[in-house]
Amino acid sequence: MCNTQANKYSLKKETKELKLNKTFIYLDESGDLGFNKGSSKYFVISFIAMDAKTNLILKRKIKKVKKRHKIGRDVEIKGNKSSHSLRTDILKAICSLPIEIYSITTNKQGINKSLRKDTNIFYNYMVNLILVPYIERSKINNLCLIADLRINKVSKGMRFGDYLKYKIFFENSLYKIKLDIKYLDSLISYGLQAVDFIANSIFKSYEQANDQYYKALRGRIIEDKRLYFNS
Repeated sequence: MCNTQANKYSLKKETKELKLNKTFIYLDESGDLGFNKGSSKYFVISFIAMDAKTNLILKRKIKKVKKRHKIGRDVEIKGNKSSHSLRTDILKAICSLPIEIYSITTNKQGINKSLRKDTNIFYNYMVNLILVPYIERSKINNLCLIADLRINKVSKGMRFGDYLKYKIFFENSLYKIKLDIKYLDSLISYGLQAVDFIANSIFKSYEQANDQYYKALRGRIIEDKRLYFNS
């Protein structure tokens, strides 16, 4: 597809998204759910929520920051591998928009032995604790949830998407919501790259007691939930 055709296709897609009154959520994590000697002490799951217009602007802002730092479009940026300058510019770009940040951090010492055997179950549980209440409060009718491809590759238990649909539609009786769950490679998703920086910034504030980047998010953080901090 030539550039002209690609631009026309992109414009049509953006126009269609704006008419749908859709809420977009990007979800990612930082830290690990391992329990070895070198594993992290904390594990963070964060998501950012925004309307369709903000979603389009976010993509453009991330593109501009990457261009300013001479980073190619096909290069994925990661919070834990970026310079201070890039981190600062990315977080500033994100927080200049009317987005909402929700996060949950677990002190892994409190996770019981049975859940340590299949951390996928615990991962789903953490997402449920912050995402479903948000959906209930916000009275969303049309939701597009974007998560990384790897989130759907599980060994046991209910898959992430199936688990979430069960919680939303059956346990909470939110039948009227139109829910679209997409699993994307973060390499091609500016939204996933953005939430990676947010999750990593929150993770650093707990794991390394470094709140330098967390402070940049404070105006946009709606919820910063903690699990097992009394363990």
